[in-house]
Amino acid sequence: MRAVYRWRVKPGDEETFTKAWAQATKTIRSKVKGARGSMLLRSLRDPAEFMATARWDSFQDWQAFTQSDPADPEAFRVMSAASQMLSAEVFDEVEDLLDYQQ
Repeated sequence: MRAVYRWRVKPGDEETFTKAWAQATKTIRSKVKGARGSMLLRSLRDPAEFMATARWDSFQDWQAFTQSDPADPEAFRVMSAASQMLSAEVFDEVEDLLDYQQ
């Protein structure tokens, strides 16, 4: 399954937010059961808007993550200070046709 998150980042805090997001994602991927990583995107229409898609083994793993203490409290604190979360929503993955070959 995939979780989709959207944030509005404060002007001038884009790099701070991106670095904190990367740190949080690496920590989550290495420490949290079922976390498979995430991809961060930035809107071309509105450069203050960022979106991430995170891959999880199951809804139960994601739900346990959301109900636990942050895996990297400092990274989450920095992200929160630099942005406003607009939404978080989960989706069942129907089919993945991305090319993962490098």
